[in-house]
This record gives sequence, structure tokens and C-alpha cells, in this order.
Amino acid sequence: MDFADLRYFLEVAKLGSFSQAAVVVGMSQPSLSRRIRALEEELGQDLYYRHGRGVLLTDAGIQLQNTANTILELLHDVKLQLLDASQKMTSPVTLGVPPSIGATLGFPIARRFIEMIPHGRLRIHEGFSTMLTERIEAGILDVAVLYDAARNRNLMADPLLLEDLFLIRSISEASDSDVRIEELEGMPIVAPGPENGLRRVIERAAASAGIRLNIVMEVDSIPVLRQLAGAGVGAAILPYGAVHREVRMQRLTARRIDHAAMRALLVVATPLNQPVSRAARILLGIIRAEAAMFVSKGVLRGSVDFELKQNGQRTSEIEKA
Repeated sequence: MDFADLRYFLEVAKLGSFSQAAVVVGMSQPSLSRRIRALEEELGQDLYYRHGRGVLLTDAGIQLQNTANTILELLHDVKLQLLDASQKMTSPVTLGVPPSIGATLGFPIARRFIEMIPHGRLRIHEGFSTMLTERIEAGILDVAVLYDAARNRNLMADPLLLEDLFLIRSISEASDSDVRIEELEGMPIVAPGPENGLRRVIERAAASAGIRLNIVMEVDSIPVLRQLAGAGVGAAILPYGAVHREVRMQRLTARRIDHAAMRALLVVATPLNQPVSRAARILLGIIRAEAAMFVSKGVLRGSVDFELKQNGQRTSEIEKA
């Protein structure tokens, strides 16, 4: 017995006719008759007196009618309560972002979220992709923006932005020209630790070009990396969004690294093992819209309009990231 069988049973009882009920529920009369007969066999009792002009309920049918009406009314009430709760969207939504993009997108995302969901609650956690990946896999985060997560089978990850990477140095070393990746060999570089998603992208790019990076210091802090680069301790390799303010204020210089693999894929990810709430879906749309807007303004440098293959795999260009 299922809810559909109860609805069919009640419709026949209400109309007193299998043929009329079949029209209402949208199935053939023989199919409806078979469903009701199977229900009677399951319950071990006839539910209708069948006669030439239609059907009448038996005592067992009357008992089931009363119970079925109660069950379906309760189900309807629960549905209304859930719909009401979903419309209010008062449960908190938790977003994780990496520091390289959080300073740029965090505020506009939060502002847009509260505009679209006035009673909503948004929590934003900033951290490197390794930590954010662990938290979203554990269900602690509802949505995360991650580097180097396209191959993680525990997440639903969709491409957001393919970011160009830039060589960040002090303003005394300013230049308008792009950097050939070969120029990085032997250059003192400060970078995040090996477990960091951005670091993995950089290492793969260097390996693809056949060069060895000279990492003189590992620091899992974007502000410290900026300061070290500005002080001349070593160059940093970062997306433009992480340094756009410092470049505009002429505190740092940013030169794009001219190599196809020196680009980082940012994805928006949700947990694979839990449903995505309506508020989280709205948040996903906000993230995409804000990223596209900042790319158009030149604050973020990269592409948001790259395509995916029909089979769901990333294009070869993205796979290199």
C-alpha cells in the first residue's frame, strides 16, 4: 500500500464509479481496477460492493476511508509546513572561501545574499582549500569555493572561474610585460604549503614546463605572502584578485605568467551526501553573478565562460589546471 493507492481508493469511493475515477486520476479503467484489486488482496478484504451502476463501500472500505482521509490530511499539513519553512529560509547557510578570493568576493556575496533573503542567515568561513574540502565533505559547509577540487569524487563541483596566475613582486620591479614560465627557474619564491590547492596548481605548471621552482619559504597566509613579496624576500605566485588593491595603490606589481598551465580552476562545491537547500541554491547563483561581474571589472583575471564537454568532464584546458 502506498499513498497513490489510497488516493485512487478515495477517488473511487467519492465518485462511486471506476470509470469516472479513472478519468480523474488519469489512467485507464482496467489499470485502476487492478490497483484497487491488489490493494484489496493486500488487506485481505473487499473494499467495495460492486453492482451494475457502480460501487458502494463495504464496512472495511468505510474504515479504510476514514483512516486514509486522516493520513492524507496529515501528509498535506506536513507538506505545507515544509513549504512554509523553505519559503522563510531562516536556517543558516555556511559558505567557505579561500583567502585569495574571500577579500574580493566575501563582502559583495554577503550583501547580495541579505538583499535576496532578508531573513536569511549566512556564515562565511575563510580557509585554504584543503581545510574547506574536509569541512564540506563532513557536511560542516553548505557551499565552498575551492581550488584544485575538480577531481574530488566526494563533492558536487562545478567550474566557477579559470584564473590566470601572476608573479607578484615589489613595486621596484614593476613591468608591464608578461612573464615567461622559464624565467621562474631559480627565482626565490614564497608560496603556500604543498597541501594547498593553489600550490599544487603551481607545481604542476612548473613540472609541465620542465622547470624547478626555488621555494625559499612556505606560508599559508595570503597577507603574509603579499608582505614578503613586497619586502623582496621572494616573489609570490597568486591570482590577481588577491593583490588588486595593492597593485592599484602601487605597493606591488603583478605580471601575468604566460603559460597555459599556470591557471587555477576555481569551483563551487556542495556536499555529495546531502540535499542542497533553496537558500544554498540562491547563494550559488549569487557567487556566479558576483564572480562574473568582478571579471568584467578586471578585479578578477580569468575566464568564466569556458565550456564543458557533454560527458561532464572538464575541457583539456581546465584539466591542466
